[in-house]
Amino acid sequence: MPLPLPLSLLSFLLLGLAGAGELPAFREAPAFRNGEECTPESTIHIAMTLDSTYLRGSIAAVFSVLRHSTCPENIAFHFLTHRDLRRTITSTFPSLSISLHHFDPSLVRGKISTSIRRALDQPLNYARIYLADLLPPSVHRVIYLDSDLILV
Repeated sequence: MPLPLPLSLLSFLLLGLAGAGELPAFREAPAFRNGEECTPESTIHIAMTLDSTYLRGSIAAVFSVLRHSTCPENIAFHFLTHRDLRRTITSTFPSLSISLHHFDPSLVRGKISTSIRRALDQPLNYARIYLADLLPPSVHRVIYLDSDLILV
């Protein structure tokens, strides 16, 4: 039996869909502020893939990272995604430092085995392989996180 989510996270996540095929609506997250020991030059780059199928999980993962970080203002998120999700992310996390990077699915066309399970046949699943090509040259280190991650 899965463990229950904390009430605050659950209320954050559970907002209904307006109709079939539309993106879910999320409440605006609180602004997370740095602790006194944080220095401006200590940016941590985090990359995630982001699509409408796993949007709720990704939002929960971002919320979890920010909630458990000592220096949340120093986190720079890089989302490998489709352009249509920018509004959802910026309205949910208006104080978040984000960069959206478009992933061209044709990069992996014909390279994905037909013998894998259906959930893995989506091109965005393989975008992490191209991180070095998609992120700006100024990003020397990055932490890649899957959308099903929750920090505790």
